[in-house]
Amino acid sequence: MPKSQRYILVIEDDLVTNQIITAFIHSKGWGVITCCSLEEASEEIYQQNIELILLDYFLPDGSALTLLEKLRYCESPVPVIVISADNEYQKILSCFRLGALDYIIKPINLELFWHKVEGLLAHFSLEKQVKQQRSILEKMLYQKAREEQMARHLFEHLVNIGNVTYDFVKTFTQASANFSGDIILNTVGPNGNFFLIIADSTGHGLSAAMPILRVANTFRAMVAKGFNLVSLIYELNANVYEDSPGDRFVAAMVLEVDFFKNQIHLWNGGMPDALLYQDEFEGSTGHSELDHIQRYRSKNMALGILSPSSFIANIASFPIPKTGRICLLSDGLIEQQSKGGVFFGMDSVISLLSFYGRDLTEHLKAKLKSIFEHEITDDIAVCVLDFELLNNWYREREHKSSQICMKGEFAWAIKMMGSMLLNVDYLNSLNQFLNIFGFSTTFSQRVFTVVSELVTNAVDHGVLKLDSRLKNDPESFELYHSIREGSIDKLIAADWVKVELEWHAQLNELKIIVSDSGEGYIPKEQAASTDWFQISGRGLLLVKSLCKSYELVAPGNKTKVIMEL
Repeated sequence: MPKSQRYILVIEDDLVTNQIITAFIHSKGWGVITCCSLEEASEEIYQQNIELILLDYFLPDGSALTLLEKLRYCESPVPVIVISADNEYQKILSCFRLGALDYIIKPINLELFWHKVEGLLAHFSLEKQVKQQRSILEKMLYQKAREEQMARHLFEHLVNIGNVTYDFVKTFTQASANFSGDIILNTVGPNGNFFLIIADSTGHGLSAAMPILRVANTFRAMVAKGFNLVSLIYELNANVYEDSPGDRFVAAMVLEVDFFKNQIHLWNGGMPDALLYQDEFEGSTGHSELDHIQRYRSKNMALGILSPSSFIANIASFPIPKTGRICLLSDGLIEQQSKGGVFFGMDSVISLLSFYGRDLTEHLKAKLKSIFEHEITDDIAVCVLDFELLNNWYREREHKSSQICMKGEFAWAIKMMGSMLLNVDYLNSLNQFLNIFGFSTTFSQRVFTVVSELVTNAVDHGVLKLDSRLKNDPESFELYHSIREGSIDKLIAADWVKVELEWHAQLNELKIIVSDSGEGYIPKEQAASTDWFQISGRGLLLVKSLCKSYELVAPGNKTKVIMEL
């Protein structure tokens, strides 16, 4: 049988009728296979090119019902037309029940017969094409789902690398598609400060997720290098602005808990209000839960909207509460429609936060589907940071700092020159270096804080001769940031900063000396408090508070401090 030829199988034991039908079909351009019994037909019916079976009801070795019953279980059924001189109702009905597409009474009018055949062949051919296309589509969808699953797994892995689970941070995320444009990440800097970011990229799905990956990588890298919140925000904005399409930006809130200064610094760029709930609030009248809520509205554009040259970071700062909690969330929850088509809104979030407290996210995990009767239409991210548990974690960490360092003494020094001065990556190894010598993590973090602050002052004011007043407000800080970044190609080998560490075991003291190639710089005494979050976030007052002694050697290009274990 040629594969290109299409065939009709005629099963008819009346030779005259068989020849008449066969000749007629041939005249229509079709091939014909003829059989006179079910036994002969059993070898032919599974040929791939048979597209129609004409089946006589009465055959020498059985009835049409026998073959129809057999054909019901074929994976690729062939349409069957039964022909018979018997017009008994029950026989006709039995044929249709077993899958026959038509039943023609003899004698056959060939023209009418062929009209029905063409209709059935066209219908079955179309049905066959739809089935094949559906099979192809199902395979494509399966492959697409597999690829998306792998891509989502890889994406989530890359985003959440190094994200540690703390009992004082409770989170809830719900994606509206396979990929989420919302993330919540946290990490601890080398100075011991705790950082948290919640970000919401424009759009949904993969297009929203890609800028998020860039934000996550920058967040981790900048915190690991010991950058403060202001520098982190500027870098995040620059990366999103330069790497994302013009219609893509990322709303975000970034929070830094500075344990040394007992301050929380919060930057809100295009996100809903941050909700600070304090159990003991001085302004409370005791009549309403709202008295305990303080809202921090966004005073910044989302990341990636403003160019780096026009971007200004406004940061709110407040003392670390002893108890209570702060809730950060993306707009996905408040813009979700609740039952009745009403937006959920911020008031509903405040009510839930007041009632469930630190367990708000657990409530959302359990009840989200019952709260909203409609499909979740936007990515949702909610984070609650509990201050009581945070303070317990910090006290426990401090308690572990009683670890005694190894006996013996050591001296360590490093001198950086030229453009290396603006690359602070080498300071990352300071904690690891001190840990090798047996110092506790918290002591190493205090040393990192002091060294990084003194090095920053030596570079900025000693070598680059930058005016410290440039860091007094957000507008002038942008100028400071620009000048500093533009100086990297101007620095030469004669521009240097040297860091020396000496450990005296008997005194339990670490002596730190930071000197530079500058002419000398005498800093002005800083005020005890300031409204603007300083670039260092620590300043000279912080260095003095962490050290046993502080000495600035004339003409002001060498600083000596002593830290006690």
